[in-house]
Amino acid sequence: MRQWFGDALPRLLASPRPLVPVRSALARLAVTGMVVVLLVVPVSYGQVDTTETPTPPPDTTTAPAADTTALDSTAAPRPDTARADTTERPTANGESSSRSGPGAGRDELPDTPRSFPDPVYGRSPVDSLPALTPHAGLEHVLARQSGSFLYDLGSVGWPHGWSPRGLGPHRSGLWLDGHPYDSPLTGRARFDLLPTAFLQRPGLGPDPGGSAVGVHTAWRDYDQVRPITELRFRRDGNGLQSIEVGHSQQHRLSLFGGAGLFQLTFGYGGRATDGIYDGSDLRRERRFWGRLRYQRDDWAIELSDLSSRHRIGAHSGVVPPEGAPFGTVYVLPTCENCSVNPGARRNTFRNDLTARVRGPLLPGTAAPTELSATWTSNTFDFETGGGAGNSGGASGVDTTWTTRLQGGHSSLRQSLQVGPHTLTLGARGSLWGVARSNVSGVEGTRWRAHAFARDSLRLGRTNLVLDGGWHVTADQQYPSAAVRAERSLGPVRLTAAATMAGQRPSWYETTGFEGLVRPLPGAPSSSFGRVVEGRTGVNFSRGTVDVGIEGFAHQIRDALDLYAVDPPAGQRVASTDTVDARRTATPVRRVGATVTLGWRRDADRGLYLSGRATTLTTLSDGESPLQARLADTLPQVYGRGRIGARFVVFVDLVTDLYVEARGWTAMSSRWFHPPTGRLVVPPSGTSIPARPGTAVGPNGTVDIHADIKLRGATLFFALENAQVSFAAPGSTEKQATLQPGTFTVPVYPLPARQFRFGVHWPIFD
Repeated sequence: MRQWFGDALPRLLASPRPLVPVRSALARLAVTGMVVVLLVVPVSYGQVDTTETPTPPPDTTTAPAADTTALDSTAAPRPDTARADTTERPTANGESSSRSGPGAGRDELPDTPRSFPDPVYGRSPVDSLPALTPHAGLEHVLARQSGSFLYDLGSVGWPHGWSPRGLGPHRSGLWLDGHPYDSPLTGRARFDLLPTAFLQRPGLGPDPGGSAVGVHTAWRDYDQVRPITELRFRRDGNGLQSIEVGHSQQHRLSLFGGAGLFQLTFGYGGRATDGIYDGSDLRRERRFWGRLRYQRDDWAIELSDLSSRHRIGAHSGVVPPEGAPFGTVYVLPTCENCSVNPGARRNTFRNDLTARVRGPLLPGTAAPTELSATWTSNTFDFETGGGAGNSGGASGVDTTWTTRLQGGHSSLRQSLQVGPHTLTLGARGSLWGVARSNVSGVEGTRWRAHAFARDSLRLGRTNLVLDGGWHVTADQQYPSAAVRAERSLGPVRLTAAATMAGQRPSWYETTGFEGLVRPLPGAPSSSFGRVVEGRTGVNFSRGTVDVGIEGFAHQIRDALDLYAVDPPAGQRVASTDTVDARRTATPVRRVGATVTLGWRRDADRGLYLSGRATTLTTLSDGESPLQARLADTLPQVYGRGRIGARFVVFVDLVTDLYVEARGWTAMSSRWFHPPTGRLVVPPSGTSIPARPGTAVGPNGTVDIHADIKLRGATLFFALENAQVSFAAPGSTEKQATLQPGTFTVPVYPLPARQFRFGVHWPIFD
């Protein structure tokens, strides 16, 4: 099988032998067309971390000496930079392949091909590529970050909510290769549309758009010379079938009289699943990605495109039949007629075409200039489904709300070296227009512009990073700033950080969504939603033991959120069609701390363990009813732990066997709003159906994993939510034991004893 793939796939993909000159008219036409497009399309940038000057390590899917299959969620933070990934493997003679290896003359290949620096900066929550993890989505990768809480909806492809250090899920901005990848309508980051197999490790840092937290990721570089094809397959017990296939190859190409390197990369990802309950199925997901890149010693040019089509169920929760206890939703076979409004659907079709160029474009500057532009087409619609099934969901009229937006994003970035200062200056802008909509109030255009500056320097043994920005929209203008300092004193590492950011309301929050979202009264001002956050931490590492503690606090002025209206009397589901955009009259103030502990967490062989626990308190919860409702959306204590063993079986099977548990105290959590995919603040006193034993916590889950490396391939086996006990002998019933129903979002149960299997397989040549 492996030999067949290794021999047949390159032939099927018409993959020529590496480093063979490409002189065909088709190849020249493709590259020339790329140049023409860059000249006529407006030009988004990639912010690069300047806190480290050494060249990042080569990109490889081969596990380093310290086994990265551990993916420890509580690992000591890495330096403030994101390593470039790599799929390079040793050649037959044991030497690593490189662009300018033996025999590569100056007239054949560029000596140092100009590359695009990763727009990823800040710390990554994992130490491995997302492709090498068992996680189904990017939100589950981010949940490994210290202080994070995940509003897990249980079903694959759903918009799970990631809450960093007590901040709401809507306060994070997502950036892909330096351009925004969020929804201008709903304001949520579209993690659910990205194919994780083709991405670098995400980095967390300041948001260039002025939001509280920035999540930065980028397409993988695939810098190795040898052609590579990668397969990533996933399957589970609820009908999930997921495949992601990528291919990349490079060739010498002399264009305009100079030696250059041409790279072709493309990928496909598709998923579908039946789901556990009616209306939770992922009907259709198709993602196509392609990139053309040409590199010379002094400049580089690139054209990439991502097309995503996403059609998924949007039921309004799961409740048992009238008169039955809540725990019956876990009876297998799956409870019939338990979903509310199972006919509802959310559909997204999005296409992002990006062009980038990097080279000596500005006279008098030694460092290259980077220009980029992105054109985006985004169609979003919500089908109410006609209110089929149990009552309590959308209205009984079958309606489809559709909005199609078109947008352009452009940016300029320039690095400078001034004495000990490494400066990065830049500007960016976005313009969205409505091409078609049947939603009242969603019309016209929206624009925003940002200017930013970044400085990184070293003062003695202290690394210092400063960020500043100014942000302007049609409604408001405000500054942003961030500072981070890090100092090492032997086994002790001290960190301190402070940020000031703003808040940009989404389109729906300012104009409303007819019958579903009531807009915010009044226009936002320059001080609207001002977010101020401070963090400080200390980490100690000696031998096999590491311990860390981080304290954090934040204040949000005019905190904007979506609040669910009171449901009708007798409603049995934690959902509502209508939500209000509201802001608090007094600032929201929270404090918290996270403690981490690890023992032999990076050991190649033998036992290891790690864990983290976070405590969170809202100081302003008694100042208003809105504050009280908002405070109870997160537990006061939550955390996760892991214990495992790494060993080798039969020489070839490098195995990481571990048990991971997470838990949380009682809370109201957030309700899920199916029309927008947002997680909203529930009504006071009615956060869940009025039934005994349905409180959201204290609770938790236990997952059992086995990650196995076999001759370059990685196999994943998982039994999630394994703390389920069987009923009496002879009975077919199986139910959760911690409480009648395990969920972090009411009432979207986590799958009981769900088995998942996956494989990642790189095939060279």
